[in-house]
Amino acid sequence: MNKLPLIGRIALTLGACLLVFFITREVYRDDTPEPATNSTVLLEQVRKVMKLVTVEGDFNELYSREDNWNYARWLADMVPGFKKRVLLRVKARVSVGYDLSGMTLTADERTRTVHLDLPDKPVILSLEHDIDYYDLDEGVFNHFAPHELSAIEADAKRRIRDQVEEGGLFAKAGEQRAELVALVRALVEGKGWTFEEGTAVQDGRTRLKAEGGVLQGS
Repeated sequence: MNKLPLIGRIALTLGACLLVFFITREVYRDDTPEPATNSTVLLEQVRKVMKLVTVEGDFNELYSREDNWNYARWLADMVPGFKKRVLLRVKARVSVGYDLSGMTLTADERTRTVHLDLPDKPVILSLEHDIDYYDLDEGVFNHFAPHELSAIEADAKRRIRDQVEEGGLFAKAGEQRAELVALVRALVEGKGWTFEEGTAVQDGRTRLKAEGGVLQGS
C-alpha cells in the first residue's frame, strides 16, 4: 500500500521534468527560418588568353563616407536620424603584367636572326577584392540605397586601381620584362643566333609556334 504513493510521486516528478523540458525547448527554439538557396551556374564563354603576370601587390584600404540628408543638412548635427555613415575595408590583390596576345616571335633562318616583339607597357591583368563592412550607420530618415552601396564599392575599387602606379607595381613589372627579354636573348645567342627586340618588321619571316619553334645551333 505504501508503494503506490511513491510510484505516483515518481511518475509526477518525471511528468513535471518532461513538461519543463518541452516548454523550455519551445521558448528557446530559433524561429528564424532556414534560407532557401537556389543557384544556377552557367559557363557562358571560354576564351584562349596569353597573359604574363610579372608582379602582384596586396592592398588594404579603409574607406569611409558620411552623408547628410540634402534637405536637412542644418539638422544633421542637432537632430539624430538625418545622418548616415559607412566604414568598410577593402582587401585586394592586383596582378600586373603583359597581355601577350599581340606578341610576335619571328625567326629568319637566312640571317639566323630572332626577333621578339613584346608589349611595352604593363597593364592590370586582374584585381581580386573582398569587402567587409565595419560600420553601417543609417538614420531614421536617411538610408543607403542599394545603388549607393554599389557606387561606394566601385569607388573603393577605383581607389585601389589608382594606387597601383603609386605603389610602384608598374615599374617593377617593367623590371621583370627586362629580365625576361635578357633571358630570351641569352638562350638565342647561346645557340649562335642574333637576337633583336622591338617592333617586328613584316617581311618573309616565319612566326614561331610555341610547340614547334626550336632553334638549331651552328
